[in-house]
Amino acid sequence: MISSVQDYPVSHYFNPDGYQRFFIPKYQREYVWRRENWDALFNDVEDLPEGHFLGSIICVNNQRDAMAGSRLELVDGQQRFTTISLFFCALYERLSRIGDPSDDLQVELVNLRNRIFVRGTDDWRFEPSEQNYNKIDFQKVLSGIFPRKVVAPRNLAYFGNRRISKAYIYFRDRLLQCDDLEAETLLNKLKTAILVKIEVPSHSDAFVLFETINNRGIPLSAIDIIKNNILAELDKIAGYGIDRAFDEWKDLVDRLPDPGVQERFLRQLYNSFRYLKRVDVPGIPRATKSNLIKVYDTLIQRNPRLLFRELRTRGEVYSALINPVLAAETWGTKAAEALTDLQRLGAAPSYGFLLWAQHVAKTKAWNEAVVIEALATGLTKWFFWRNLTDTPATRDLDSLFVDLIRGTMKKLRSSELQDSGAFVNAALDGLKERAASAERCKTQLAGDIYVENYDATRFMLCKLEQAHQTRETKRDLWEYLPNGKPLFTVEHILPKGEALTAEWAEMITANSTDDADTIRARCAHRIGNLTLSGYNSALGKMSFQKKRDRVNEHREVIGYRNGLYLNQSIAALEHWDEDAINLRSEALTDEVITVLGIW
Repeated sequence: MISSVQDYPVSHYFNPDGYQRFFIPKYQREYVWRRENWDALFNDVEDLPEGHFLGSIICVNNQRDAMAGSRLELVDGQQRFTTISLFFCALYERLSRIGDPSDDLQVELVNLRNRIFVRGTDDWRFEPSEQNYNKIDFQKVLSGIFPRKVVAPRNLAYFGNRRISKAYIYFRDRLLQCDDLEAETLLNKLKTAILVKIEVPSHSDAFVLFETINNRGIPLSAIDIIKNNILAELDKIAGYGIDRAFDEWKDLVDRLPDPGVQERFLRQLYNSFRYLKRVDVPGIPRATKSNLIKVYDTLIQRNPRLLFRELRTRGEVYSALINPVLAAETWGTKAAEALTDLQRLGAAPSYGFLLWAQHVAKTKAWNEAVVIEALATGLTKWFFWRNLTDTPATRDLDSLFVDLIRGTMKKLRSSELQDSGAFVNAALDGLKERAASAERCKTQLAGDIYVENYDATRFMLCKLEQAHQTRETKRDLWEYLPNGKPLFTVEHILPKGEALTAEWAEMITANSTDDADTIRARCAHRIGNLTLSGYNSALGKMSFQKKRDRVNEHREVIGYRNGLYLNQSIAALEHWDEDAINLRSEALTDEVITVLGIW
């Protein structure tokens, strides 16, 4: 697996008299080092003696002597190599500033230039990754220092915001703080620092090492390792090739760009389809974060091509489940709206089940859009009550949906479910069996719902309002402000926390023997005292009448006479007390059962 291991000084890799070049293949991730990494490297070079150890690199080499010429593919160590190249660039710029340079310094500058470029050519000694503008950003850095050798790229937007630019500026600024002798000393220390070069004959061998060797680098995630393993195996297939494999992998991760989502997708994919013999890994009943690599290593060894095809196909569906725009393109507006509601409730554990349900619908030639919309709508209602009651517990949700798949699959195989409607009903009935009882849900709804679960409360109020919207009265209740906060928030009619004004205290105690604080503690957070407002801060602890009739500086109504359905019963009142809250609580509870009920 390993052709050779040799420690060389940095000057050997960046040999001013040599013709060896290094490049980072495009399937490697972009440059991600940041200030703490730059600090560590600079401080090591500055503080440690000459010849200190910097780390290791892995190169794919199909020739006998990797240092004899041509271009070597750098598959690990690209973060460090990129940084060293930028360090050399900054050193050249700093040392060029020295006035009346000595003969030795002039020779050193020529050599330094030939470390960055191959002697007598304009070829770069090192070519960074093409990802996220790394290569073109490096070109921009070089063109600023060597304008006669490198043409500046045109129309390069946001260059200063990206890592290559920031890294170069970091080293340039650190070196500007050094005197001439200190800068020359840093150059000598950098040249003599040691990098261990590990040569391997193939990508497959490189990827195996790449999983574990990462001195002062960026830790590899499970996704990185699974990617490396699957690309390594695909590279062995005649006619497939590493470039094709990488392009197809990139298409997958572009659909699921967030690493956390990628990991969840891989877990749920295994758990949802483990009942298939080609998927089941003996001894692993459920994929978790800790065993994910073992699961996919096994599947890769079985049939990497089939697995990759499944990953790409299922990944496309999964991305539509979590992306409203893609959902609308795939299954239509109604399904996309239902999936958006599901997302608002944090229903990620259900996506593996929906992924499986789409597979069933496609296999049975049912209308996928109808199935997805119906299931997402039912799941939305189920998750609302689950979030409100915390039943089932969060820790049980993954296994619950796996069990739901198994139970529904048994009915499919026994021919109990002949059409998509029966399939949807069977799945939702299975969910109802695992929900809190109707009595408990209603009790929870009648209590201090705002305190128990704010997000569920806001969702509920928005859904009640949406149920009564018309084309003329429709408002986007999910709109977000530029600061990332929602425009419409939950408003307490009777103020919840502020010291009650005398006017409020007099109003709520008029028909009660209890004091104002006791009454407020009893009913302030109940559903009957809650509404939606886009001007919560503007209403605050105002009197009821002022809240009801409030207008802004443009004479637009922002109080309870603003036309929202939720406020219709409030807008006509002159008095707000516990009796009014109780009456409205009863009415809204009935509506919630109608709009979001699962019984």
